[in-house]
Amino acid sequence: MSLTGTAFFWMTIGLVVAALAGLVVGWNRVPGPLPVRVVARAVMAMACQATAVLTVLVWVNNTYGLYDSWTDLLGGGNGQVHLATGRRGPQVAGGAVAADVRRVRFTPLQNGVLRTTVTGPRSHITGEVDVWLPPQYYEPAYRRTAFPVVELLPGYPGTPRAWFGAMGVQRELTALIRAHQVRPMILVAPKMNVLGNVDPGCADLPHGSRTSTWLGVDVPEAVKQNFRVAPDAAHWAVMGYSAGAYCAVNLVLHHPHTLHAAVSLSGYNAPVAQLVTRHPALARANNPYLELRDAKRQPGIALLMAGSEQDGNTVYAARALLSELRDPEASRLLTLTRGGHNTRVWRAMLPTALRWIAGQMPPAVP
Repeated sequence: MSLTGTAFFWMTIGLVVAALAGLVVGWNRVPGPLPVRVVARAVMAMACQATAVLTVLVWVNNTYGLYDSWTDLLGGGNGQVHLATGRRGPQVAGGAVAADVRRVRFTPLQNGVLRTTVTGPRSHITGEVDVWLPPQYYEPAYRRTAFPVVELLPGYPGTPRAWFGAMGVQRELTALIRAHQVRPMILVAPKMNVLGNVDPGCADLPHGSRTSTWLGVDVPEAVKQNFRVAPDAAHWAVMGYSAGAYCAVNLVLHHPHTLHAAVSLSGYNAPVAQLVTRHPALARANNPYLELRDAKRQPGIALLMAGSEQDGNTVYAARALLSELRDPEASRLLTLTRGGHNTRVWRAMLPTALRWIAGQMPPAVP
């Protein structure tokens, strides 16, 4: 049963009802001496509290996209998957492969997602990378097309799998493609929280993890080596929510030769990870607001900054960052009047964000 599935959530509600019913019915029917009755009643009361807490935790997890599967929650893994070079496309284990696709193995997951494990040659980080290919990828009419790419980043704590689970980005993109509102694009969700329970801060830490290089250089290079994708930055975008939103903007500023457009869904402008903030120079170098303000020559990037009026200062931060752009022609501000800091708000922003991304990219590369 899926951790984030509706069935599991309703099962937890059923457990709450069952525990309460057992408490009401059994309170005065517990046999035995007084100490036994006291212990039994305490157990029934604790069961009511435990099931209620479980339901709340499941709701919080589904709302904020913290853990998308039992494997994420329990800290397990799927094992290493072979990754080989090949410009044509992936070989999916157990599935049909187009004749012109080289033999590269990925593990198929739910929702049409493929997964592999990559070790970045520059960052030396090893992490899972999830890839979703639009249906057009294998169609004969698109066999020579180099597809644009959108890199997706979660919040902290969080998992990239939430993009294809709680966020449902592949369903939204498929609907927009069918409506001819966007072109087919490849979605890539790499591991961002490379230090487990410690926030790496989306930066290249001195004598530590080089998360910025991993996300901005190694992951794009691995995708380019294994899929038919456009190689130039103009066809590459990055989108994130919460901490991933901050990271998206930070990445496009640090790697403008790889990424051109960034979407920030309820992000912030200054680093918050202690591994970054304890180094003043590093914190300043990874503050998008200061980077733009103090840059002698700003990179040619495009930003979509989104926030909700009911979500702290996300709208204020978005406006402040956009105000520092010297060439804001392609950049936009997206605001919602209602909604907090959760996946419901970010899902509502997705259609506009995906259409904006498509609008920043030049025609597909044949």
